[in-house]
Amino acid sequence: MTRRGVGARLKGGSAVNLDWLFKRVRTPVPARGPLCFGLALGGGVIRGAAHLGVLAVLEREGIRPDVVAGVSAGAIAGAGIASGVTAAEMFEAVRRATWLQFAVPAWRSKMSMFESASLRALVEKVTTASDFEGLQLPFAALACDLLSGTEVTMTSGPLREAVLASAAIPGLFEPVRRGDQLLVDGQLLVNVPVQAARDLGADYVLGVDIMPPPSVSPEPPDWREVLLLSWDIVQRGSRRGGAAPDLMVTPAVGSMRPWDFVHIADAYDAGVAAMEEALPRLRADLGLDQGEKKAPAR
Repeated sequence: MTRRGVGARLKGGSAVNLDWLFKRVRTPVPARGPLCFGLALGGGVIRGAAHLGVLAVLEREGIRPDVVAGVSAGAIAGAGIASGVTAAEMFEAVRRATWLQFAVPAWRSKMSMFESASLRALVEKVTTASDFEGLQLPFAALACDLLSGTEVTMTSGPLREAVLASAAIPGLFEPVRRGDQLLVDGQLLVNVPVQAARDLGADYVLGVDIMPPPSVSPEPPDWREVLLLSWDIVQRGSRRGGAAPDLMVTPAVGSMRPWDFVHIADAYDAGVAAMEEALPRLRADLGLDQGEKKAPAR
């Protein structure tokens, strides 16, 4: 008998093909779509302009994030990109900012030295949505509840109040009341909100740390600089969101004082340079060829 397969002959001469017993059963594996790409943007006052440089490079390359998380200055930039505002538009809104614009004495406040009006006006300039539900991308803003000392992650409700809370440096700007919470700058607890981006669904997180150690800290000339330098140290010591990013970009802004507004353009350029350097690694990690744009995650 010529063998064409594994078989058995039943009584009466009829054959039964048993090849199916020996075939390797393969379960089809569904093709995976594009990774959910998340941004985690840290705080750093005027160093936040570096975020805009990073975003400008991503926009040019067609690498659009699927989710964004931000704290302090990173919350302002993050709310902007989630609103659909471009890096160039945000940079135009901040490039002429000055210390005097924000250092307006809060004579009627018992909780802050300065009025929050200018900070609120800046947030309104770089956001087009009034609440989280009106954003184009999922977004999280991190703050700290001053009463409990706990981290607060906001992903719904009034957007501008959440961003204002995330950037309210305690003692300088008025805390933001939210129910029974008193919210201040989230960078007290988290420097780069990586875990918040993961919680929004990110498979891959690009972190941007704009609080690297300084090369040299000049001696503070007055009480204002003593206060700001102290806050700077607190920010540098805050943890990086409890989880490591897949790629951390660290613009060279460590020598810039947090309120040195004349260096806004320099911070932007540092963000561009840092993202340009990291671009080949990011493209490789996301599986993108040179010049290929990232498809939205499904």
